[in-house]
Amino acid sequence: MTIKPGVEAVMGPTMMKRPIIKFPTQEEFVHRLERGTMIEMENEMSQLKKLNERSDTYAAWVIGPIPGCQTSFTTSWLLLARNPSSSLSTGFPTITDRFSIDMEASIQLPQGLFVLWHLPATRIQNPYEDVASLDGSAIKKLAAFKVDVPRCQRTENGEQIEVNLMAHLQVSGALDDFSGIVLDETNQKNIYIRWEISSKTFEAELDALDFFVAPKRSEKRAPCYRARLAFEMLQHFKAEGAEMVDLLSEYPHLAEPSKPAHKISPVLLKKFAQFNHNHVAAHQGLERIKNGLYFVNGCPGAGKTEWNMVISALIQSHYTHAAKRIPHPILFLVDINQTVSDAADRYHCLCKDAGLDVRIIRMHGWPYEMRHSERLNQVGGQKDDGDAATDFTKSFLTTVGLTHHAKLERDDRRAPNLDEAAWDHYEKHKHDSYPGLTKLLGRMEKDEVFDSEDWRLLRRLVTGLYRDVLTSADFVATTPVAASGSFAKLFRPEIIFVDEAPHARELTTLIPLAYFDPVAWVFTGDVKQTRPFVDSCGSERKAQEKGLKFNPYAEQLRLSTMARAAAADALDHKLLVNNRAYGNLQRLPSHIFYDGEMTSGHSEDTMYPASTKYLKEYLEKLSGRENMEENRLVVSLASSSEESHRSSFWNPQQHRWVIQQAKSLLEDVKFRSVSGAPGTIMIQTPYSTAYRQYQSEVKQWPAEWQSRVSVLTVDKAQGNQADVVFLDMVRTTSVGFMDDPQRLNVAITRARQAEVIIMHVRMNYRQAKGCRRAKYAAQVWADAHTHRRLVHLH
Repeated sequence: MTIKPGVEAVMGPTMMKRPIIKFPTQEEFVHRLERGTMIEMENEMSQLKKLNERSDTYAAWVIGPIPGCQTSFTTSWLLLARNPSSSLSTGFPTITDRFSIDMEASIQLPQGLFVLWHLPATRIQNPYEDVASLDGSAIKKLAAFKVDVPRCQRTENGEQIEVNLMAHLQVSGALDDFSGIVLDETNQKNIYIRWEISSKTFEAELDALDFFVAPKRSEKRAPCYRARLAFEMLQHFKAEGAEMVDLLSEYPHLAEPSKPAHKISPVLLKKFAQFNHNHVAAHQGLERIKNGLYFVNGCPGAGKTEWNMVISALIQSHYTHAAKRIPHPILFLVDINQTVSDAADRYHCLCKDAGLDVRIIRMHGWPYEMRHSERLNQVGGQKDDGDAATDFTKSFLTTVGLTHHAKLERDDRRAPNLDEAAWDHYEKHKHDSYPGLTKLLGRMEKDEVFDSEDWRLLRRLVTGLYRDVLTSADFVATTPVAASGSFAKLFRPEIIFVDEAPHARELTTLIPLAYFDPVAWVFTGDVKQTRPFVDSCGSERKAQEKGLKFNPYAEQLRLSTMARAAAADALDHKLLVNNRAYGNLQRLPSHIFYDGEMTSGHSEDTMYPASTKYLKEYLEKLSGRENMEENRLVVSLASSSEESHRSSFWNPQQHRWVIQQAKSLLEDVKFRSVSGAPGTIMIQTPYSTAYRQYQSEVKQWPAEWQSRVSVLTVDKAQGNQADVVFLDMVRTTSVGFMDDPQRLNVAITRARQAEVIIMHVRMNYRQAKGCRRAKYAAQVWADAHTHRRLVHLH
């Protein structure tokens, strides 16, 4: 779908539109979400252009050529680059982004002077992440790229010659020669990212909407019957006459897992037995799902993802009388890449512990790869574009080069990605199912030169391999955007889980509805912790200052489908037992954000295990107070003062105090997790400048300390936790954006055993002149004052 000209002209006055909870008509639903999304798409493309013009540089190192990835035209090289930080990921590529790389290097060879510009590049998984001998090394934390470098270049005289442009820059003799990989300023090269100006996320969202509302030529190009029912219901959440889905009847082994005839693993039975009353109610509710849509909201530490995992594993624990497992494919979606990976690894380990032989795949970037693969395999005059397109072949050969030729380790606790799963499948079946591919790979190992027909055949065979892998998969974890389009033709899930659903924009939620025909869609998350990101400017004036278009529908886009369901009282179940927090840490967020309904999963006897009691004593010494009833302290430093930097902030005094406290805890051998392992620390802050200062400091610490400390911005803290959390609120003139209820809720619910909030008295006010009191941050301060947990330090 393309941007339509004159969008602003049909929008009426440029004022923010109040979001609608229950849409009166489908036309209004389409109008608001389509218009708002198109403006955001145009703004994103404008930002990408600005990034290209800004030409940010990143430190990088050329490691070496990737074995088996050389063609007649290019050689693929492994490049490691310093990732600016997770908090600043907007300007740095992810695995699914499209871009090229310019390298700040001029190569002087006898044939002439050459430059390394416009090199096709792909972000790949760092191949050294799982290498045990590199534990503690900075190499494991670098971003990895596969960069295609031309083997032939035109000289100043116009002559075409073969050259090796990267050999002079290579820092290692071989990819698995770890001792030879030394990365420092002497062999560092700067790179520039050149973004492809497109917006695959917004395009996928608009395509999903179009799939529902545009006239269809046939039923084959239309949503399934249940998807249409679900689409209609989610517009207004009216459930009268809804068609009911009963998963407990569909899967009897899910209804009664303890029944011996179902042969469920003791590991899963134990986890099922540990369900609290909220989990049990959500499980029982699976017998009455309206139009296939099921919404389960959960508070912090409620075990939402764990519930999803156990339900998934129980569904997939279905055997015939001959003890042969009956497949029940499951698609697990999260609109956050790192959370997808964590969930895939978690399910992989759960199934491994339970002895459940399921094929799990963590998938990246399907639409881009598949679109090119299909185009390249067309016949009838389609011109082959050589090695330029990104398809399965490139990613497969990269995996072959890194796992087979370079023999780099793979952590068996990590779920394989699609390329690794394809290699594993090929290795297992190459002689009986893929003789043609085996023959071609053998020719490549002998450095034979492939012509266009060879490459066309290789692409077709590799695409066939990937199709086989996906059609036989049991559990695929990916993002909604990656699951859009033709992926649904190969993987047909019976159940779709959408975790962290409140983080997804409304049209993102439509993607798994539009293209799949499952028995049910299960949405889980917490509408009080997170919401969709929309780069809104708040007013037309601010939008103009940023060079963006004002979006009057920004607030509508910030309201997820699940948040509208909550506002419409259409949630099916709530998980309100917090199992994460010890030391009574659940009390304050329960009071502020959950109307007192969030309770602890720990009894009075188990609320303060030995490690938590020790941290209670630590806080009491720090505050000079005795008998604290909660392991949460608010610290105010009288001399602290915020400093601004490019519209961001940091606070040197608060920074030094937090660093001192963190070091003190890390030096203390009695600082432990509840499990008995060394205790962990999270340093959390709202601002990128403060984040960078903390990150820079922590990077200087011993590797053992670094492994126990995470530094995160508040907006990146969702889904993370630590034994002790230091929350540096930074500001000393006003509360800034930290009076947002979702943001503050995330911030004060990350700690397992103790939390220290560093905030100035001015954080109680929304404006510097103090004319308006903060609604939420002021409650944190007032609560600490009332319960004698507010400490003033000089």
